[in-house]
Amino acid sequence: MNFGDIAKSYLTYLQTHYGSNVTVVFDGYPSYVTGNSTKSAERIRRTNLHSSLEIIFNEATCPETSQEQFLANERDKVRFIDLLKKFLQKANETVKQAVEDADVLIAETAVSVRSQYDNIFVVGEDSDLLVLLTGLAPMKENLYFRKYGKGRMSDVLYSTTSFKYKFSRMILFIHAFSGCDTTSALFGHGKSKFCSLLEKNRHLEEKMQILFNSEATIDQVAKAGETFLIHLYRGNPRTSACDFNHLRYTLFTQSATKTRFTLARLAPMVDAARFHALRSYLQIQKWLGHEKNHLEWGWVLTRFGLSPRKMERDAAPESLLKMISCSCKKGCKNVCGCRKASLICSSLCACSLGEACENVSDINLLEDSIEDEDDTPSSINNFIYEDIEDLYLQLDEEDKEQQTELEDFCPGPSKRQNFK
Repeated sequence: MNFGDIAKSYLTYLQTHYGSNVTVVFDGYPSYVTGNSTKSAERIRRTNLHSSLEIIFNEATCPETSQEQFLANERDKVRFIDLLKKFLQKANETVKQAVEDADVLIAETAVSVRSQYDNIFVVGEDSDLLVLLTGLAPMKENLYFRKYGKGRMSDVLYSTTSFKYKFSRMILFIHAFSGCDTTSALFGHGKSKFCSLLEKNRHLEEKMQILFNSEATIDQVAKAGETFLIHLYRGNPRTSACDFNHLRYTLFTQSATKTRFTLARLAPMVDAARFHALRSYLQIQKWLGHEKNHLEWGWVLTRFGLSPRKMERDAAPESLLKMISCSCKKGCKNVCGCRKASLICSSLCACSLGEACENVSDINLLEDSIEDEDDTPSSINNFIYEDIEDLYLQLDEEDKEQQTELEDFCPGPSKRQNFK
């Protein structure tokens, strides 16, 4: 079977299963867009998972590789789409190709012709199509999405009225903010939790409308995103001490008492949360047909194309990041973790600064200076322990002042709702 036969089998399948009133929409892969596209990062990730050689072919060429390997090369995919598109057009089939991602064009095409037919069926594998159909044309009873199953899985038919009306208005926000192709998912917080949160806190829907406003400012979007995340992580925004940093600290102190804890379940850093909100806003606006400058809304241009801007600030103070301890038991030589990091050993290390430790030269100098100043023998261990005790005392005093504020962040039980 050559590529011409494969194209013919596509045409036969279309005519057999869907009749004559069919519009085929392809993704676009123009070279001038790829590097400046928010889809670049996702496509690079997928390419890294599967890669293959570029193949020069025509209708008479017989493929010598698997379908998965063939489509893993973007140039092969572009060349095959061009061949298939011309073949279908010769057979008088309606064919469209998006500038880049086809999902929006598919949804817009379905909405534009809904008055011409009794029922419109959008067929595909990606649930993004149902999201866009619901968000761009809510409550249209003749619009359906058919998600065809693979293998023994049967097809599933959805309507744009499958969601409750309040969710149909917010479906674009839920999909973008909870994670899609251009935005990150929040660990442990699926789409059903977003729906449940909006159902319990109806006032949030009004606050999140700012993400649908094409004239919204960066600060407005960032503030709206932070407000939603505070609710998502069960904070109480009515308290005077409520900000995202304080909530993150509180959740960490609560988790420290647990036997098992996954660090990824912590709320994101303020900086990371801000850029997540900006990217979510950009994606919503793109779905709504409003073009924005990617570099102003959470993206940075690299030599590989656009990449998500994760943070601008440091994740932690430099002094904290350098708190590395070794586990040496027979002397701190070349394999010492502290030495590898160009750091001196401390009382946190397993070597406990014993005689076998060979990474103590700077500490000895510090110890000598302490003895000279105080005129009394003192070890570096005592020096460090005294500082830590002072720090604990200071934190205890702060905890007493903030005790009532911290209680407002205690998490309560949550309910789950399926997202289909």
